[in-house]
Amino acid sequence: MPINLPAPANRHTSTKKAWAYYFPPFPLAVDSPDPSRDVYTRWLNSHNSANGAYDLRDRPLTPQRASQTTWRQADFEKEIRQAVGAGLDGFIWEYHSSSDLRWQQLPAMLAAVKAVDPGFKIMLSPDFNSAAGSTSDSVYNDVMKVKDDPSIYRTGGNIVLAPFYPERKTPSWWDGLRNRLASSGVRSTLVPIFLSWGAGTQKSEWNNSVSGYSQWGTRTASGVPTLARDSAEAHRRGKTWMQPVAFEDSRSYDGRFWESSNSSTLRDSLTSAINSNADSIALMTWNDYTESWVAPSKQRGYAVLDMAAYYISWFKNGAKPAVSQDALYWNHRSQPTNAPYSKTPIGRNGKPTAMYVPNGDAAKNEVELVAVLKAPGRLTITQGSNVRTMDASAGITSFKVPLVSGTTPAFKLARSGATVQTATSNTPVRSSVVYQDMIYHAGGGVASNCAR
Repeated sequence: MPINLPAPANRHTSTKKAWAYYFPPFPLAVDSPDPSRDVYTRWLNSHNSANGAYDLRDRPLTPQRASQTTWRQADFEKEIRQAVGAGLDGFIWEYHSSSDLRWQQLPAMLAAVKAVDPGFKIMLSPDFNSAAGSTSDSVYNDVMKVKDDPSIYRTGGNIVLAPFYPERKTPSWWDGLRNRLASSGVRSTLVPIFLSWGAGTQKSEWNNSVSGYSQWGTRTASGVPTLARDSAEAHRRGKTWMQPVAFEDSRSYDGRFWESSNSSTLRDSLTSAINSNADSIALMTWNDYTESWVAPSKQRGYAVLDMAAYYISWFKNGAKPAVSQDALYWNHRSQPTNAPYSKTPIGRNGKPTAMYVPNGDAAKNEVELVAVLKAPGRLTITQGSNVRTMDASAGITSFKVPLVSGTTPAFKLARSGATVQTATSNTPVRSSVVYQDMIYHAGGGVASNCAR
């Protein structure tokens, strides 16, 4: 890391919390402790993965295991260490019901929390039967099963429920669930993650049912200003605000991607959380490789999480973190967005799905160097014969230049004419491709070797 994090025992003391939404279908390994046999090898850049559901462009970093007997918990322990190492306080765990594999993985996650960091917590994000007239039985029964587990997140003694897209049911339905739990001696608090909050001007009928608000959030840099309005509205209503933060959103399974402007959406969303006095942040998501992820991965390494960690430290501690060593983080696509392609994946609708931007910012083709510097320096981005420079001050700086097809970008930091650090992208920019790849690849870090 280019910054010094607090000692592990002091990482959860801030009143402001940082979470990541965990998507159980994509743990470090899905169905085999042998990385060469795991289904990720069949889901990457495929034509019709899982009947169109999973056509991935990235996957988690391959885990290293000393034992094959308890690999599921061991993998969760590794992810918790990754999360704590970036300043996170816990995962928001999405699940359906007790018969669902997402729920069935929860015991191993809770055991991993206790083994790694008891201060790390799991916030429950229950799904539910949205059919007309359906009861709250499944949510009630599952909460009762883990009500006494110390790794479940509570505030003021109340178990926090943070369901995604809760507006599929009415506030009174959720009131009924919480009353059922209370009648069984379990106090709870509702922090809904709305699919959309209508720029903070809607859903006032929820105010007597919730302790805080959140939503799935924006995936474009131009949409970030709405988050500050949401924070202000939540606070005006006397509630807390959990700010959603995403790096990007690219969905090969249905052809859509939103232009995140390299890391701008991530960094601007985190800056907005700091400036608007959000009460907590939620990275959306940790590991949903079909849409949006920040976890250490094959195509990004730790770069995205490290960039987020700079702002998470700032958010939780109330001051810009001091830079202890220089770091260079790069990100760019592996192709121009208009590059010709020879194969189109089959999507969830059973038809070929070509990638397109449905709304928001227009597609861009840029290379970005995010430099975290302990002193001013000169930055250089080289793409073949195309060389661009920028003088950067101490702290964090974003330097963007147009993407040059047919090159492999290289990066340099210099001071007083002497090279201090270099980095080279491990992603060549291809002029044509087999499958469209609209995700941002990333990499880089500090100059010194790191065991990660």
